[in-house]
Amino acid sequence: MLVTINTSETPNIDWAASGADEIVQNVFTLLNTHKHEVAYDRTLGLPGELIDLPQSEAVPSTISSIYSVIEESEPRATIVDVRYGGTDEDGGLIFEVVIDV
Repeated sequence: MLVTINTSETPNIDWAASGADEIVQNVFTLLNTHKHEVAYDRTLGLPGELIDLPQSEAVPSTISSIYSVIEESEPRATIVDVRYGGTDEDGGLIFEVVIDV
């Protein structure tokens, strides 16, 4: 099953999620967490240094980091595609990540 996750969206958390819903929710969390934010796992998430990079460097570096963090932290999801979708009103980068679960 292919699922597209948009990093600018804010889905409701389902504490009882299981199966494909749990995997999708886990990937969304990984994409919206920066390393060192989670006390019990400081390596979880995307590198915070990406925030300060110029956009021309930040986009490819973030895409690379997205592949790495999903492969390492949620191996039940297979990445099909990662697309840059522009910036939000605060200048944050938006990505669409297509996964197969």
